[in-house]
Amino acid sequence: MAFDTTKQYKPGEKCEASGIYQVTHDRNHTAEHEVTVVLGEPFPPCNHCGHHPRFRVVRQAQHIKHHEHFK
Repeated sequence: MAFDTTKQYKPGEKCEASGIYQVTHDRNHTAEHEVTVVLGEPFPPCNHCGHHPRFRVVRQAQHIKHHEHFK
């Protein structure tokens, strides 16, 4: 699986690939952290800093619902 680790996504955009994403918030809010995001779901806004977070893929992972061995 090839993916662009430099591309950033904003809240409201749809996830193009399931995986682990690094989240960068407003620097006055919280430190960077990682989350799991699923293909086709929108990236959510933050409860504190709204639409400021940016998401960057760290590692893609196929969701089990889309894996041929688990259908």
